[in-house]
Amino acid sequence: MSNISITTIGRRGALTKIFKEELNKIGAKVIVTDKSPLAPALYEADKYCLTPGITDDNYIETILKICEEEDIKAIIPLLEQSFPVFNQARDLIDEKGIILLLSSAEIIELCKDKYRLYQYFREKGIPVPETFLPEELRQNYGDLPYPLFIKPRKGQGSQNSRKINTEEELKFYIKTMEDIIIQEYLAGDEYTIDTLSDLEGRVLSAVPRKRLEVRAGEVSKAVTVRNDMLIELAVRVIEDLGIIGPANLQAKVLPGGEIKLIEVNPRFGGGVPLSYQAGVNYPLLIYKMLKGEKIEPFIGEFQDGLVMLRYDTAVFMNIKDLEKKDNCL
Repeated sequence: MSNISITTIGRRGALTKIFKEELNKIGAKVIVTDKSPLAPALYEADKYCLTPGITDDNYIETILKICEEEDIKAIIPLLEQSFPVFNQARDLIDEKGIILLLSSAEIIELCKDKYRLYQYFREKGIPVPETFLPEELRQNYGDLPYPLFIKPRKGQGSQNSRKINTEEELKFYIKTMEDIIIQEYLAGDEYTIDTLSDLEGRVLSAVPRKRLEVRAGEVSKAVTVRNDMLIELAVRVIEDLGIIGPANLQAKVLPGGEIKLIEVNPRFGGGVPLSYQAGVNYPLLIYKMLKGEKIEPFIGEFQDGLVMLRYDTAVFMNIKDLEKKDNCL
């Protein structure tokens, strides 16, 4: 049986449990990695391995050694900062017969740069919020339609994103924040669409979920919604980009029903356990990809109206266990 590794697992305990439960049913395992023994999700896996940091010279060497020792046939990176490192090592990973479930460097860079992605979508005729760089405004701040929304051009997880109500606020943040974009503010409900694509970039599933509550940039309460327009948009965008594996799209549904796409993330979203519970068995589907099995798309087949209410939990262990010299346990 072929095992699967999820790297830089951090706090993604629910995702780890899902992979462990489903892979164990077919005799496979999930092995997770992180550089810190204090990453709580480590202790939810079949096995975990501590690694150097992603920027260390021997990071990929360590990952490949783990893959060889643990019969790992697929790597799923979670941390965006690690994506360039894995893409640079793609040929070496391929030579070992391991599938890197990660889109190409070109796609990663396009999705990371929110201004380039805005330009790309405009060219494709996909509805997006009006977006500007500070230098494009030519300091005509008083003529803008407030409120506005600013965010880092290459940020992650809603960090340093905020609503701007006045010209004075805009001037302040343009002076104090670097490399930002300025967008029209969109009223309405925010949705995430979780997708999974096969190794040829064909979308297998797309599950929209309405974000009911967000905490620290990650969804804490959400509900699945069968919205055909969101599903069709997600399939069109993901297949046009050529994304493989898991991804998620952020979109706003305006009060009149119009949809505007906000961003695309070529990775598992924080709320993906809801899409799993709604009927998308990610571990089993990915395992079938490894085996070369043909998987028919089942877009739109999921439980509508399923609510997820997340809460904090804890992992308890003896400090001596954290101080063990063994890197793999």
